Amino acid sequence: MNRPSFFIAGNSKSGTTALFRFLDAHPDVFMSEPKEPNYFATDFCNDPNPAGSFHPQTEDEYLALFEPAGPAQLCGEASACYLYSQAAPAAIAKFAPDARIIVILREPVAFLASYHLQMLQNPVTEGETERDFATALALEAERRAGNVPRGCLIPELLYYRERVRYAHHLERLYESFDRRQVLVLIYEEYERDNRAAYREVLEFLGLDPGFEPDFERHNEGAKLRSRRLQGAFKKMTHGEEWGVWVKAIARTTMPRPARSKLQQIVLERIVFRPKPSVDPALAAALRAEFAPEMERCGELIERDLIGLWGYDAS
Repeated sequence: MNRPSFFIAGNSKSGTTALFRFLDAHPDVFMSEPKEPNYFATDFCNDPNPAGSFHPQTEDEYLALFEPAGPAQLCGEASACYLYSQAAPAAIAKFAPDARIIVILREPVAFLASYHLQMLQNPVTEGETERDFATALALEAERRAGNVPRGCLIPELLYYRERVRYAHHLERLYESFDRRQVLVLIYEEYERDNRAAYREVLEFLGLDPGFEPDFERHNEGAKLRSRRLQGAFKKMTHGEEWGVWVKAIARTTMPRPARSKLQQIVLERIVFRPKPSVDPALAAALRAEFAPEMERCGELIERDLIGLWGYDAS
């Protein structure tokens, strides 16, 4: 059986979808469909619905995602929750001790604002109901105490500050993998120069760095227009109910890159609308709160994150 040997482990809302698409376009790479199997995040897999994003899978079910890969292709996947899952790093190391892990870190305030929007868009079993960003952050203590939105099966996803414990997450990865097996990219640099970051990733994976995909922006974060529209879109893309026929027709009439591009256009222009900005006073308070963690993270990866993200000017 084909087995994945590299993992885009997160962080979510930090360019992982774009990197997934860029790698999927490489002739020597096969990326899983769906993009985020979440197989190794067993601490989050509490949803019994097989159509959900976080449900238990068998190893055979997981490996079946990679069966279509060619014999010479490098297999990978991109489950963003692996970075902050307590269980994932050790589980991946047991499954593939020589695996390569790719992490993308984004300035925490911008990340959390985008992540909050994503939680509003996700199913209620794993998503957010509080539309105000500041209020959602303030509710974290109550949610840790058990007061979670009705129907939510994975409250850990709503622990916002846990998502930006970057040093803590990297230390957990380094406990399971040699540091040479972990590549840490900075989102803002990656966003400025996709080509340079992509070449770095290809070299890290031992692939031909001369190949270039169609570089374009992906999944930048936006506000949901309608859960009904989103539900209809998911039925089409995940093959649910009548969407089974739509997906089957698309697969037989359109190549995979064209399908991916069409999905992105529908998401950006129909399902979502532009994202709102963060209140400057809230942003300043959060930067002050997160500065010690970012300083420690910078020491781990030998980068000046405080200066890079402007925390020294706050």
